[in-house]
Parts: sequence; structure tokens; C-alpha cells
Amino acid sequence: KGKSEASKQTKLFDHNLRGEARKANKNMAEPEEISDSENSKSDQILVALESLKSEFSSKLDGLLVTLQDMKQEMKDYNERMLRAEDRISSAEDEVANLQASVSALQAKNKSMEDKLIDLETRSRLNNLRLVNLPEGAEGSDLCAFLEKWIPEALGSEKLQTSLSLERAHRLGPRKDGASRPRALIMKFLNFREKQAVIRVAREKKDIFYKDKRVHFYPDLATGLHQQRKKFDPIREVLRNLNIRNGITYPATLLVTYENETLAFKTPEEA
Repeated sequence: KGKSEASKQTKLFDHNLRGEARKANKNMAEPEEISDSENSKSDQILVALESLKSEFSSKLDGLLVTLQDMKQEMKDYNERMLRAEDRISSAEDEVANLQASVSALQAKNKSMEDKLIDLETRSRLNNLRLVNLPEGAEGSDLCAFLEKWIPEALGSEKLQTSLSLERAHRLGPRKDGASRPRALIMKFLNFREKQAVIRVAREKKDIFYKDKRVHFYPDLATGLHQQRKKFDPIREVLRNLNIRNGITYPATLLVTYENETLAFKTPEEA
């Protein structure tokens, strides 16, 4: 009986021991399963990171290539800009030189034009222009007619000199049906005779051939005449204001106002 009890206790102990061992084995197996699951997830994360890294690296390489291209384009652009600036600077220098040359040529041309006008005017110093003398009034000998008629029209006592003309002629061809007679140019042999005629004509103001009013004017060079005509608008205003004015040689406007005479060489000055 004693042996039987001992045998039962031994069996019970063995049974309990095996149960504890199974529990221990079970408890040891669960962490291993958890560790395998975590390792699997870590592997997946690493794979995903490697994929992202590869994709990012690929895109970064493309971006670097694009940036390199842009850098080269900017370099080329800057070089073109520098070349363009050099060309513009050279062009500006050339333009400045051309402008200086043009200014010098304009000044030289103006000087030559003034000299030409002066020479032409001097060649006409003995000339007078007669305006509005009826066509045919002079007959066949224009010089003889003028030498006789001018003292009669102006008054020989005022002229105090006889007249001698070198030549005289009408300007331009005669036009049939023209409303105004052609102007007439006369050249005196003596400058003093010409001056006497223009002086008396200005004093007399109203000069007639029969019932036609005529006018004596200096025979000016075309350029000088154009210079004087530039004062016409100003002179018209002055006449409307009853302000005394006149043109003196070569082309200077004289204005007399309140006993003071002012001289203007250009319309801009006036």
C-alpha cells in the first residue's frame, strides 16, 4: 500500500511537471511568433524606403540635369547680353560721332549758305523791284520808259538826280488772262541813284501809274527773302496793334514802342 501511494504521487508529479513544461513551451513560442511578424513589417518598410529612395534619387538626377541646363542657358544669355551691350555701346559712340559730324556739317552749310546769300544780295545792290506796273505800259524800250516815268511819279525835285539804268526786264513769261502783271526788275548804273529812288518811294508811300498803285521794293536774294517772310505773322500782329515796325538788312525786325526801338534777328526772339 505504501508503494502504491508513492507510485501515485510520482505519476501526479510527472503529470504536473509535463503540464508546466507545455505551458512554458507555449509561452516561449508566442514571442517568437510576434518577433517574426515585426521582422516582416520591418522588411516591408525597408523595401518601401528603398523604393522611395530610388524614386527620389531618379527625380533628383532629373532635377539636377534641368538645373544644369538652366545654368548653361543663363550663362549663354549673359554672354549674349554682354555682346549686345558692347554692340549698343559701340553704336552709341558711332551715333555720337555722327551727330557731331552732322552738327559740324550743318554749321558749315549754314555759314556757306549765309555767304552765298550775302554774295547774291551784293550782286543785287543796284537792283529795284517794281510791282503792279500794268503789262505793256513800258512800250518797246523798258529802260527808257523807267528813266522818264520814275522821276515824274516820284518828283524830280525830290530825287535831285537823273536816272541811268543798265537793264530792266519782267520776271517770267507773260501769261494770257493773268489777273496780276508780272513784277519788273531794274538795275541802276549808280548805287546812289537806286538809293534815292527807294528813299523817295518810301517817303511818298502812294505811287500810281495812271489809276494803278505800284510799289518799289529792294531786289533781295531768294534765301534772304524767305528769311524776311518768316516775320510776316509777327508784323501782321504788330500792324493790328498799331505798333511801328520794319525790316532792315539783311533780315532783322525793328519794332518801335514807346520811343524805344528793339531789334530781333529771328522770329523766335520776337
